[in-house]
Amino acid sequence: MEMAGEMMRSALKSWRGGNRLFAALHAGMGAEHSLKAILCHHDPLLISAHGDRALRFHALGFSGEKGVKPLEQARTIGMAEAFKDAEVVMRGQMPVTLEAFAPVMDARNGIAHLAHHDPTTAEHVVSTALKVAEAVREGLKAPASDFWGEYVHTFGDLAQVSAMSEPPEIDLQRAAEGLAQAEAAEAECAAREAVRAVISTAREAITQIPLWGDPLGSSEAAKSALDVTRRSIVSAALYAASMRAQRETSALLRSYGYLSRREPTASVSARDAVAVKTLVAREVQGAFAAGLPTELQYVLTAPSSDVVWRPRPHESSGYGMNLSRWEACPACPAWGDLYGYLEPGACSDFECNAGGSYCGQHDEGPPTTAHAQAYVCPMCCLVLDTEQELEAAYMELVALYEG
Repeated sequence: MEMAGEMMRSALKSWRGGNRLFAALHAGMGAEHSLKAILCHHDPLLISAHGDRALRFHALGFSGEKGVKPLEQARTIGMAEAFKDAEVVMRGQMPVTLEAFAPVMDARNGIAHLAHHDPTTAEHVVSTALKVAEAVREGLKAPASDFWGEYVHTFGDLAQVSAMSEPPEIDLQRAAEGLAQAEAAEAECAAREAVRAVISTAREAITQIPLWGDPLGSSEAAKSALDVTRRSIVSAALYAASMRAQRETSALLRSYGYLSRREPTASVSARDAVAVKTLVAREVQGAFAAGLPTELQYVLTAPSSDVVWRPRPHESSGYGMNLSRWEACPACPAWGDLYGYLEPGACSDFECNAGGSYCGQHDEGPPTTAHAQAYVCPMCCLVLDTEQELEAAYMELVALYEG
């Protein structure tokens, strides 16, 4: 049913943008998924094709057994059969006849297999598919706002859908690209300023070191001190540029109505927000790195403990215990920190629960569940601070640890 909703919203978006071909294709696919959803609601075996074994065994709880094919190899009934069977389980609530639904099937198959579609049937195809999907949604009592998204009040009138303004994400994409270019230019200037600061500091340090004596303990100590200075200057410059860029990115997203804990009908999704944040962060970090000479490039790849590399704004009691988990940054080559809370497990064995013995199930005490809530990159300052954004960035929200 989730896939049916995504397909229907995609069909309406295509219709809104004037792409009748994709509107018909996605509407047909959405209708097919809706029909199969209501059959699965009663029994998944209702959509298993004649001779299919994969879906049948999985539905009966035999997945993973020897000889059972993976679920992706399952074969299901066609659209026509799904429609006829759905008519039965919907007990007279199907809003259209099979004859009226036939053009939907023809359009879906024609576009999917031959890239062919009769544009004169587009409105009938899409509107019929919408009626079928809405009837199934009502039958399954799925929330309308989740299923139809921003089209919840207009999906029944394709003329209204066509009259809607340009999808916000298209404008947002253009605005994000412009912001990324502007912030990248600022980052390149910041890199040049950092190089000048490094040179100036090095010159001043050299003039302070007399030609005799041992002011810093040894020449190696002097080199180490200068190295720390270089790292600190470059790191601070990148941090300032990255944080400014991320603040501007957050302001841009807010101007398009994005709130991290958004309503289901909001036009800008968490996936859109992650795409914008990573685009800007990637451009800024790349431009800054390109603005540094080769001899300072190592500063961006080998931060060491002798430099305060970045503050950790999410390492507070509000986020519970640090997960002690690193995750590859989706915007730059660095590894960032996942923050959240830990949920200790329990074992009926007293010694195991105290971590003192092996109970037969847990090698190192009962497992602890880690729940991720936020991600912070120390290099490009990318911050993803909701579970929806973490999920959109394909990060693991829940992990299980022994002991």
